[in-house]
Amino acid sequence: MKHQFELKLILLLLMLAWLVGCGTQEAGSVASQTEQGVPAPASELPAASEEAAVDVVAETQSFPVTVKDYQGRDVTLAKQPRRIISLLPSHTETLFALGAGEQMVGCTSLCNYPQETEELKQIALANPGSISLEALVELQPDLIVTGGDYHRQLAAQLETLKIPVLALESQSVADIEKAMLGIGQATGHSRQGQKLIARLKDEIAGVQKQIKPFQKEERPQVFYRVWDQPLMTAGPHSFIGELITLAGGENVFADVEPAYPQVSEETLILRNPDVIVLPRMKAGPSDAREVVEKLRQRPGWSDMAAVKEGRVYLIEDDVISRPGPRVVQGLQKLAQALYPEAFPHP
Repeated sequence: MKHQFELKLILLLLMLAWLVGCGTQEAGSVASQTEQGVPAPASELPAASEEAAVDVVAETQSFPVTVKDYQGRDVTLAKQPRRIISLLPSHTETLFALGAGEQMVGCTSLCNYPQETEELKQIALANPGSISLEALVELQPDLIVTGGDYHRQLAAQLETLKIPVLALESQSVADIEKAMLGIGQATGHSRQGQKLIARLKDEIAGVQKQIKPFQKEERPQVFYRVWDQPLMTAGPHSFIGELITLAGGENVFADVEPAYPQVSEETLILRNPDVIVLPRMKAGPSDAREVVEKLRQRPGWSDMAAVKEGRVYLIEDDVISRPGPRVVQGLQKLAQALYPEAFPHP
C-alpha cells in the first residue's frame, strides 16, 4: 500500500512538471508536427509501388543488448521487450516492418499504418502535451520508442520511473537507417533491420536509375510547401529536402539553414519554381486542379512557371512526411512529379 501511494505521488509530481513544460515541447520541429498530423493540403500522382512485405523470420538474439540513441544515451535492455509503445507513426511503421508489431501494446492516435495498429491501445493524440504519463505506466511497457527533441522532456520523466526509452530522430535518409537498425537491435530483430536498410537502399537506387535517362544538366527547381500560414518549406537539411535532391530536383530554398524555415511569398515568386509540391491530408482537397486554381488567385503566384504550366502536385501526407519504411513511396511520387516521362505506365 505504501509503495502504491509513493508511486501515485511520483506520478502526480511528474504530471505537474509535465504541464509546466508543455509550452516548450509544443514548439517542437515542424517535421515532428507534420508527422503528428498537423493539417496541411495534398495531390494526385500515379500510384507509387506499395511497400513490399518484409521477410519476417523468427530471430534469436542474445540479450542484454545496448543501443545508443539520438540523445547519445546507451539504452540497455536486459531481455527482449514484449510490451512496446511507440510515440511516432514512423517508428510504429518501422516496428511492424521489422516484425515487432506483435510485441507492441500501444501507439498514438495518428499511428494509422499498417491496419494492425487499430488493435493497439491509443494512448496519445498529436503532441507531447496530450500524452498521459499514467496511461503509459498502466500499459506496463518494457520499452517506449520516442522522437528526439520532440519528446526529450517526456523521456526524462519516463527514465525517472525506470522505463526504458529509446529516442530516435530522423532528419535524413541516414537517420532513417539508424532508426531501423536501432529499433531492430532493441527489439530482437537485428537481421530484419539490416534487410530493411538494404531494401531501402536498393529501392532508392532503382528510382534514381529510372529517372537518369531523362535528367538534364539544369534540374527542375522545386518548392515544397510544408505550411501555408505562415508560408513554410522544407530546407535542404530536412529529409524531405534530401528527397527532392534524390528525385533529381533542386530546392529553390537550398540556401536556407533551418530544416523547415518560414519564407516570404515575395522571395518565392522571385525564385520562380518549375514545380510546386504540397502534402495532401486525407480530409483535404484531392483534385490538383482545384488547388492550382486557388494558387492562381493569390497575388503574384500566377506569374510562377509551376502555376502557369499546372505543375503543382499533391502527395499523400503519410508517405511524404513520415521518415520511415514507406519513404521510398514519397521519393517515387516526387520523381514522378519531376520526371513524368520516366513513368509512362503508372
